Amino acid sequence: MSVKAAHDVLHRYWDGYLPVDPVTIAKAMGVTVVADPFLDHSGHYQRNSGNPRIIYNSSEPPVRQRFTVAHEIGHHVNGDIDAPRDTSKQFSSSSWDPVEAAANRFAAALLMPADHVKYAVFRDGVTDLWALAKTFGVSTVAMQYRLKNLGLI
Repeated sequence: MSVKAAHDVLHRYWDGYLPVDPVTIAKAMGVTVVADPFLDHSGHYQRNSGNPRIIYNSSEPPVRQRFTVAHEIGHHVNGDIDAPRDTSKQFSSSSWDPVEAAANRFAAALLMPADHVKYAVFRDGVTDLWALAKTFGVSTVAMQYRLKNLGLI
């Protein structure tokens, strides 16, 4: 469900330019996005009185910030009421929590749309992990997992 949901969100809110801008998408969805450089964790999602809000740590590296916001959009789309205090462990591929794992899958599909990744690899011939990661605005680790999940490595 996470991948289809990400595809639907991209279809409705994305301008088609890479890298995907999760903050712009969240705002277009009616979610308030707050950058907090003093947050003691990566981010969290809240839906207080029907007003959805994403707070993320703006002092973390840009690729982490982008993944955090995309992950929190996943909580919003998946209907999670609150997703407090995302830690680096929750962003791991080995996260055991199904709610967090679903948000991670959503974030990967949102930031690295399958068709665009495949196009970059097959049509443009981009096979350098660092170059792909840079194009999509993600970490090399995130790109490596996405390539593996898409069956490209």
